[in-house]
Amino acid sequence: MTARRAPAALVLAVATVATSACFVDYPGFHALTAAADMADGTVSTTGAPPTSPTSGTDSSASDSAASDGAASDGATVDASTGTTGAEAGSVGDAELLPPRILGVEVPAAVHLAGPVDVLVEVEHATAVRATLDGVELLPFEDQGGGVWLGLAPCYGSVDNGDHVVEVSATHGPLAASWPPVPFTVSTPAPGGQAWAVLAPPASTTRRAAATAEGDLIEVGAVEVEGVMKPAIRKRSAANGGEMWAEGTIVLDTREGSADAIAVRADGWMWVAMNVVNPNKKWQPRIVLLDADGHATGIEAPTEPGATVRGIGVTDDGGFFAVGFGGSGLGDMDVVYWRMSGEDVATASAKLWDYLPPNDMVEPHEFDDLAFDVVVADGVAWVVGASSGKHDIDQVIRSRGVVVPLDVNTGAALGPALVAEPVNAGWRRSMFLAAGHHPDGVAAVGNETTEDGTMQRITVQAFDGSKRTHYTSELPASVAYGTGVAWTAHGALLFSGVVHNGDGLRGALYGRELPGLNFDHFIIGTEPSAANGLALDAYEQVYLVGERTLGGVRQARASRVAR
Repeated sequence: MTARRAPAALVLAVATVATSACFVDYPGFHALTAAADMADGTVSTTGAPPTSPTSGTDSSASDSAASDGAASDGATVDASTGTTGAEAGSVGDAELLPPRILGVEVPAAVHLAGPVDVLVEVEHATAVRATLDGVELLPFEDQGGGVWLGLAPCYGSVDNGDHVVEVSATHGPLAASWPPVPFTVSTPAPGGQAWAVLAPPASTTRRAAATAEGDLIEVGAVEVEGVMKPAIRKRSAANGGEMWAEGTIVLDTREGSADAIAVRADGWMWVAMNVVNPNKKWQPRIVLLDADGHATGIEAPTEPGATVRGIGVTDDGGFFAVGFGGSGLGDMDVVYWRMSGEDVATASAKLWDYLPPNDMVEPHEFDDLAFDVVVADGVAWVVGASSGKHDIDQVIRSRGVVVPLDVNTGAALGPALVAEPVNAGWRRSMFLAAGHHPDGVAAVGNETTEDGTMQRITVQAFDGSKRTHYTSELPASVAYGTGVAWTAHGALLFSGVVHNGDGLRGALYGRELPGLNFDHFIIGTEPSAANGLALDAYEQVYLVGERTLGGVRQARASRVAR
């Protein structure tokens, strides 16, 4: 189990452990050692209890913990000072009472990803800490009454197996520890569906994001009086139920769709829409909503002539959004918008145009489009496609492209990175979605054959100068990727649409990590689509898109184990 640090606030309703907890408490042992501790000032709670623990810890494990964690005279060594409790029983003229751990509560079995509660009952402690499989967890929080709460993260099937929590408590230079407490993780196999829900008929979900609490935000469109209008909804991580009293919230009275979503650290949300203005022209609209999906009155200035497709939150709480629009000079250019956390617009439909390296071609000979953006460490990683004469044969082809831009100035931080074909038979490509990657950015889209009769989903990763990863899936008459995530454990997750069997089907794939290779398809005989994915704080997957039922499109969201 990977003991990554998890904020205490990240408590998922879906991850509440329903199994019976085992409270590791040895009152007889404490009674036997109390007199000795009072007499010599040592803290010997690492000693082995005289009876077998009720948590499943066997006495031999406790004996080992005693021999490993105690000084030769029975006093616990303070790891921060190197002194024992017997040597450090006072500070100045004030005598310190030695801390005492009275019990440690950890679930004996964990069956769901999420935060695993570790409850510790102590006396005379000013701090409680713990390790999970030897890796330190975040400090515990004092709940009052001598009870402290910590969280051990569980990331699903990747953590299946046996694990150990070791707890210590301190009071100034004095320290106490508790024998190791084991527990077992046994979660569903990756690719299994936890739940799936549908929105009202005549609706679709374009993109999704997870909140800090692990719930799902969907954006897309819903039909109102025969017109598709931008919409947003929030679903519970536990079962997919809608969490807002209004249910689905319509964001604009005009025809259009909400096509991108980014959630800020405070729970407020930037939503990017495309709507039909009073002049019957399409126009981007980028608004800030509060955590309940209501308008805050903060909106970026926009005008007709461009389309917005992706958005990311910047470190200051503002946004960087991307799309495409006509340059007025015969081609399409990448377009971006930027607003700071102080609600100051610094870029509105600013254009970026691709120029091939070491070539004297005139500007505006390539059509450039952006479909998504990832913001990290001051860099806006823009992904999309550039169509033009990329090859020596001077044939016009589309290629996936990655453009690193400075978040605040929009300046290019390096040359555009064009996805060169890996196989000569697949010379056309485009990127439709982006995700964070340790090198920089992961991009997903598709590759096609020269005649366009076959397609396949491709995932590629780039740093600031080159491609660092490439993978592709099996060919089909239609195949394209719509969402991608690279997990902290090195797993690759991506969504897409493929022609499978009799029609189009939405799909989710797991790759790159042993034991996590799966193909998950939306059920049904009528067409379906997976339009995007989102991960919660514990890397469980939300898959969003739509199904066609009786010839009517219907938004769909599901939660899939990983």
